Amino acid sequence: MLIDLFTTDNFKLLYLLYENQSVVLDKKVIPLTQSEISEALGMSKAKINTMFTSLQECGFISQEARGKYCLLEKGILVVENLKKLEIRLNRG
Repeated sequence: MLIDLFTTDNFKLLYLLYENQSVVLDKKVIPLTQSEISEALGMSKAKINTMFTSLQECGFISQEARGKYCLLEKGILVVENLKKLEIRLNRG
């Protein structure tokens, strides 16, 4: 199941991308480099690159240009739904 991708590091990556989106020319993009992302998450650049490839292949993110990524609808839905679940769990 695809949800297995988001139970650990892949979700942390998606969440970081979601929280760091910027609007450029009416399009949301992530202005962080893979080096900045690896530093922020405390992971190697090689691991981040592998995760980016996996998330792209599964349709959660896309690469708009070299070093420019954006979250696709599936990626946004995963983050937003897990954020909602977290809120519900914290209420209980």
